[in-house]
Amino acid sequence: MARAITRALTRRQLLQGSAISLGAGLPSNGLAADDQVDVLLLGAGFAGLNAAILLRDEGYKVIVLEGAGRVGGRAFTGDHVEGRPELGASQVGPYYARVRDMADRLGVKLLPGANLTAPYAFSINETLLSRDSWNNHALNETVGDERSVPPSVLLDHYFENHNPLKGFDDWLEPHAAAYDIPLGQWLRQHGASDEALRLINAGPIDADIWNVSALHLLHNDARGRLWFSGENTPRGLDRFQKRGPTSHRIEGGTSRLPEAMAATLGDSVRLNKIVTSIESAGEVANVRCMDGTRYRADFVISALPFTTLSRVAIDPPPQGNQAEAIRLLPYRANSQVHMRVTDGAYWEEDGFDPSIWSDGPLSLIRQKIGGDGNRDYLQAVCVGKKSERLDLLPPQERGAFVVKEIERMRPSTKGKLRVTALHSWSEHPLVGGFRHSFWPGQVNKFAHDMIRPHHRLHFAGEHTRRLEIGMESAMESGERAAIEVLDRLG
Repeated sequence: MARAITRALTRRQLLQGSAISLGAGLPSNGLAADDQVDVLLLGAGFAGLNAAILLRDEGYKVIVLEGAGRVGGRAFTGDHVEGRPELGASQVGPYYARVRDMADRLGVKLLPGANLTAPYAFSINETLLSRDSWNNHALNETVGDERSVPPSVLLDHYFENHNPLKGFDDWLEPHAAAYDIPLGQWLRQHGASDEALRLINAGPIDADIWNVSALHLLHNDARGRLWFSGENTPRGLDRFQKRGPTSHRIEGGTSRLPEAMAATLGDSVRLNKIVTSIESAGEVANVRCMDGTRYRADFVISALPFTTLSRVAIDPPPQGNQAEAIRLLPYRANSQVHMRVTDGAYWEEDGFDPSIWSDGPLSLIRQKIGGDGNRDYLQAVCVGKKSERLDLLPPQERGAFVVKEIERMRPSTKGKLRVTALHSWSEHPLVGGFRHSFWPGQVNKFAHDMIRPHHRLHFAGEHTRRLEIGMESAMESGERAAIEVLDRLG
């Protein structure tokens, strides 16, 4: 696209994605000291790679520095794991225009259905319950309309009935500031019972309901509901079950798309480059890496998670809310144990649904349904404080603990589960969490200030999103940052 057209992108075009002309090539680690380019991108996830491609296609010279030995960031297909599970991003929603356009232009095939999961049984107070028995069971201590709502979707129940946000960016409007309060407080305002609060807090929630902004999660819900093209949002299902049938997955695994994006950038992508310092106030920006290599650029776009950027020396340092956001923005803990079912269909033996939602030490035990209908794999997921507690165990003990806990909840699984892999995003050295979150009050305080350019340094990444969620939000943020830089490059 012409440079003038790029600078004049409308809000509608931002929502629909950009047309991109792509070349070919392979990433390389080759490097000459003191390379100088027009724009330096930090982080080779969807945000950094999308920004790099947009800028490259406008005729500017770019380099992408990635601290890991692979591209993709939190898009990470477990190619090294039996069953090749997705350890991070997986669902391509129907409105993911940028992701879909990029896949189409790079010849990366999308297949129907992602994160398909068998229905849940419920482990409540160490008792396994069926979905059908929940409404009238003695362990169901919720009240009123809550009693007919399965524990796994109680939060969705309140969002579906009381979410005040309707548009893509309502969460950033002044009127939304009133919802930047603890989620638990917002739920109480809408009549949630003490037992409903307990069950929601036991589910896969960021931190806990008293330490996450309701506004942050209301935005996630509002944008997610727009997946259904104006149809009524399916009820009684969790977000994976709702969105799976309407979403797509990337053939061969999510990692294939960022790998293809990196390939089209050729030797502009440099792996194993851990950034240690950024000088952004001079006539050019200077970046140093831990291996001693140095780079110069007119501008820098950082798509690093703030957990990583906080370890980089920035000169001059950011100030005020921006500095506080880089230092304090929380990232959601997510710890996974992947297993194979080795001996028969345990769910047919005991008659309960194959997946489990638990108010105990584990958040979810999800029986994955493969694209070919395969049901041989389980994924135990711990989120928030449950993840933090599980990660206190040495890695060699986590798998054994999870298997023992599942066998305790569900004796029919005894001797039928084999651990294939462990993964904790909190322990990932270059990420430090599965995705960003906001504490109560932080949306109002940080959301606008934290993305403002700092001298020659601009910001991208899923944590800087404005409109979208998931992979699309990372692509959106890279596009926004690229347009900011194009305006300054003239």
